[in-house]
Amino acid sequence: MRNSLSLHGALIGFLLVGLIVATSGTAQQTGDTKIELTVNPTQIVVKGTGTPDVTTVTLKLTGPAITGGPIDLMLVLDRSASVELEPVKKIARAFIESLSSDDRVGIASFADTAQLDLALSTDRARALQIIDGLRPGVQTALGDGLMLGLFEITKNSRANAAKLIVLPTDGASNVGGDPLVQAQRAAEAKIPIFPIAMSPAARRQVLSEIARISQGLFFTSFSDDALESVLRRANRAVSARFLTITQILSEALHYEGGLEKAPLVASVGRGVLQLTWQIPLLFQGGSWQTQYRLSALREGSWAIHQPPSKLVYTDAQGRSVSLELPSATLQVGRGPGQPQPPQQPEPPSQPATPNQPPVARVTFAPEAPITGDAVKFDASSSTDPDGKITKYEWDWTNDGTFDQTTTEAAARHPFGNAGEFTVKLRITDDQDATAETTITVRVTEGLRARAAFTADFKSDPTVPTWMSYYIDDGVVTDEEVRDANARFAADVFIPGTQYRLTAEDVQAIIQINQLGKLVDKYRDVKTAETDGYVKIGTFIAEVGQLYVKEAFLRGPVAFERPPVLLYAVDSEGNLKLAGVRFIATDANATLFQVTKWASHAAAAHFEDGTEQAAAAIANAPLRNAQGSPLAFWHPTLYGLTVWVKSINPRGLFASLNPDVKQP
Repeated sequence: MRNSLSLHGALIGFLLVGLIVATSGTAQQTGDTKIELTVNPTQIVVKGTGTPDVTTVTLKLTGPAITGGPIDLMLVLDRSASVELEPVKKIARAFIESLSSDDRVGIASFADTAQLDLALSTDRARALQIIDGLRPGVQTALGDGLMLGLFEITKNSRANAAKLIVLPTDGASNVGGDPLVQAQRAAEAKIPIFPIAMSPAARRQVLSEIARISQGLFFTSFSDDALESVLRRANRAVSARFLTITQILSEALHYEGGLEKAPLVASVGRGVLQLTWQIPLLFQGGSWQTQYRLSALREGSWAIHQPPSKLVYTDAQGRSVSLELPSATLQVGRGPGQPQPPQQPEPPSQPATPNQPPVARVTFAPEAPITGDAVKFDASSSTDPDGKITKYEWDWTNDGTFDQTTTEAAARHPFGNAGEFTVKLRITDDQDATAETTITVRVTEGLRARAAFTADFKSDPTVPTWMSYYIDDGVVTDEEVRDANARFAADVFIPGTQYRLTAEDVQAIIQINQLGKLVDKYRDVKTAETDGYVKIGTFIAEVGQLYVKEAFLRGPVAFERPPVLLYAVDSEGNLKLAGVRFIATDANATLFQVTKWASHAAAAHFEDGTEQAAAAIANAPLRNAQGSPLAFWHPTLYGLTVWVKSINPRGLFASLNPDVKQP
C-alpha cells in the first residue's frame, strides 16, 4: 500500500498511452487512451528580446472510456479546529481528479455550522477552486454536514448514477444534529458513506458505525488503496498504476516554472533539464492536466523535448509498459530588443541580387485574453532583409479571406466568445514579395476589472420576504444560523409566519453568515491588496472605493469569491470595509436566494477611459470619436451588493448606501 498523501509532487491522475501533438508532431495511440501536448504560442522570441518570450506547454492525459455508469459523489469535509484542513483538502482533490467528465461532484463542509459549498456538478475545475478556498472553523457540526450532503445527493442525483458520500473527519460532533441519524437516512436511501479518519485520535467507533449503518467502508487513514476501494464500489476500474512521465528538455529551452501540478526538476548535464511527474493511479474515464512555461536561449526550431523522454507504467494486466513521447516544435525568432546584424553593402562589381522575401512574425497582448478583449496583434518584429514592409493583411478566422489591411504593424481584433482561434498574418514588401504566419489565441471567459468599476447599479434586487426575520438588522449571527438549522430539522414555521424553511433557505443564511467571516480579514485594505485586489477608479458616493480581483470575475458566481470589495471612509479619514459586490453576466443570476439583480447595459470601453453603449461586440467601434482604441467590450452586467460590514438603512442588499459618503 502506498499512501498518496506522502508522495512529494505525486499527482493523482490518469493514464497516458497515446500522444496527440496539437502544434506539430505525430499522434501515437494505444487502446483508448491518449495524451495531448499543446504549445501556446508556438512562436516566441529569445528570452529578454521582446514579447512573447515565454510559451505555455499543456500536457493533458486522458484514460480509456468507462465501462459502467456515471458517479454522483458528495464530499462532506470536516474543517473544524480538531483536524488539519490541508490533508482534508488533499483527499478531496484526489477524489475530484479521479472522476470522469460524466461524473458529478458536490461539496458540503462543516465546522461551527454546515454549508453546501457546491451542488452536484461536472465542473471539476470549479470544485477544485472551492476546495482551495475552504477556511477552518472551530466546533464540529458533523451531523449537520451529513444532513446537507445527504439532502443534496438524494434530491439532485441522477437515476443511473452510483451515489457515494466520502467523509474525511475525526468523528467529533459537538454541535448540531446526530450523525448516526443521518447515517440511518443514508441507509434508507441506499447511499453508502465512506468515513476516513483524519488523526490517530479520531473517534473510530463513531466512524465505523456510520460506515456500518450506511453500508459503506471505514478507513483508518487515506491511501491509494482507499481511493480505489471507494471508486470500485461504483464499478470504476483502475486502468494503470505507478505512471512516471519523464521529459528531457531540448538544450536551448529553459524551464520557467509550473502553473499547474509542477514537476520534479533535475539537471542532467550541459544545462539540460529533466522534468518528472509521478502519477499513482489512472481510473477509467479519467483525465489529468499539467501546465508549465518555457523560454528559449537562442533562435531556431526546437523540439520541446529530446530522447529518452518517455512514459513508464503498469497496465491493468500487471504488465510493464514503456512508451517514447513525441514532441511539439517551438519556433524561436529574434525580438526587436536584440540588435540586428550589420548589413554588409554589396560590392559594386557584383550584379544585382534577386529580391529576398520578408519574414513574418507576430505577437499579441494581453497574453491571456478574455471574452470581450480587443486583442492587440503586433507584427513589428517582422523583417525584410533587403527592403521594407509596406502592407499587413489580417485574416482573423484563418479562413483564407483577409479581413483587414493596414500599413501599420499593429491591429486590434475583439473576441466575443471563448475558444481557441487561429489568426493569419500576410505581409508584403516594397517589391511585392509576401510572407505568411499564423498564431493561436486562446480566449477564456471573464470580465475586465474596469467593467466592474464603471458599472452603475442603482436599482435593488428582489429579496425573499422570509429573510427579514434573520437579517432585519443587517447581520446574520452564528446563533441565527443555529436557529435556522434547528427550525429546518424540526420542520417548524418561522415565527409570525406560515413559512417553513427549505434546505436552500438554510444554505442562504449560512452563506451570508460565512461571507461576513470570509471578508473580515480585509478590514485592512493592505490585506486585500496582498490577496490580489486592486484599487480601481476613485471614490463613488453611496458606493465607496472599489477594490477588484479580476480572477474572481471569471467563472460562475460564488459567495466565497467576491470580486469587488467596497470601502467607506471613517471619521479619521481611513478606509474601512463596508461590503462586497458580485458581478454576473446572466440575467437569471441568483445568490443567497436573491434574484433580479440590478443591471448595467452592454458597453464598449476605450483606452482613454471612456465608455460607449454597444449592444453587441460587433457594434463596438475599434476607435471612439477621439481616436482612442477599443480596449474591451462587456455584455449587460448584473450586480448584487451585500453590506456585510456596514449597516445600510436601505437594507442588506441595496445597491446604494446613504451612509457611505464622499470623503
